[in-house]
Amino acid sequence: MRALSFGPLMRGSVVERVRKCGRPNCACAREPSARHRGKYLSVHLGGRTRALPLREEDVARVSQAIAAYKRLWAVIDGLTECELSDLQREVRERRRGRARRG
Repeated sequence: MRALSFGPLMRGSVVERVRKCGRPNCACAREPSARHRGKYLSVHLGGRTRALPLREEDVARVSQAIAAYKRLWAVIDGLTECELSDLQREVRERRRGRARRG
């Protein structure tokens, strides 16, 4: 069996926000197409959604950590499916055993 390697893990999403900066003389105040774009890490923790601005050089690393987190959960879901299947089989076998005795 080969070892699983996930690297850094992180739950969340990389989202792009478009916003006005608030300076009245900036083009974004007059023209919606001139609004400022930025990438953020959005994470829901402790009942709150938090957004952390990301530098362009951090986006790939954060995206990889999020992808690794999703791969880990896919493995956990697969293990849960196997355990559930085993439990269902055991329940069926116990029912058959009772039916034979009765």
